[in-house]
Amino acid sequence: MSKQVKLCINTNNTDDVLGNFYRALASNNSNALKNIHIPRSDVFYVRQAIYNDTGTLYSLDHVERAMYLEGYLDKKDVLDPDRKRPYAD
Repeated sequence: MSKQVKLCINTNNTDDVLGNFYRALASNNSNALKNIHIPRSDVFYVRQAIYNDTGTLYSLDHVERAMYLEGYLDKKDVLDPDRKRPYAD
């Protein structure tokens, strides 16, 4: 018996990485395409593992930021690493 897996669960528009990429591609705007941030695959795996363990689905930004602060990602791998996050006040 195979287990069904959802490939994409969106909590908000910022987590719609594939949709944002295709919209930028379809716009024929090279600047829009350059501004797309696609998190490292580790971020997706960690987010899903957290969800599987806790039932809480954090945003990709939240998980990416946490991984950066814990030393698992380099500054260059994070979108706006020095920006203050509203969930971290």
